[in-house]
Amino acid sequence: MRNRGTAVVAVLLAAALLATAVLAQTKDEPTVRVYIKKTESHNVATMKHRGPFTDIPTVIAALVSDVDKGGYLPAGPVMAMFITPPENTPPKDLEWQVMIPIARPGALGPAQFDKLSFQYLDPMTVATTYHIGSYDTVNAAYKTLFDWAKVNKYPIKGYPMEIYWSDPAKVPKDKLVTEVWLPIEERKPTAVR
Repeated sequence: MRNRGTAVVAVLLAAALLATAVLAQTKDEPTVRVYIKKTESHNVATMKHRGPFTDIPTVIAALVSDVDKGGYLPAGPVMAMFITPPENTPPKDLEWQVMIPIARPGALGPAQFDKLSFQYLDPMTVATTYHIGSYDTVNAAYKTLFDWAKVNKYPIKGYPMEIYWSDPAKVPKDKLVTEVWLPIEERKPTAVR
């Protein structure tokens, strides 16, 4: 248990440091910045869901509970992947999933859970930006990323994702830090002649 507690504290400390850096950046630089980065691979515990985005907190709570019950060691913040576009889909038909990266297998196998499953996420190239504020206003970050990809002619190559760096039970709504990923096609450098 001691190692698990240490790992959780380390993840929370890293999240707090990131949130502090992002908050400091936005005070000095009010414009939204888009970055390109290559993500790491992740083994994740995940729960898939069909329904409105208002169900996200409930599904995250169930995911965290099952990860804890199974003795899995979390290795990063909670993430969400959005499979159906919300502008074309009734809320009851939205498909999405929440995930937690895990560092080691737990004591229980996948068959012992109703909705928890496990998946491997390959590394991907993403356009990313940070949103600070309520989850209700995160659409601005998506608009920025989709507009940026169109202007810069980057084909989209996967489902948008969110990484939740703040705990909404402890952080005020206007200070929540959400990293938004838009998977894009990786460009190969052009040869110099």
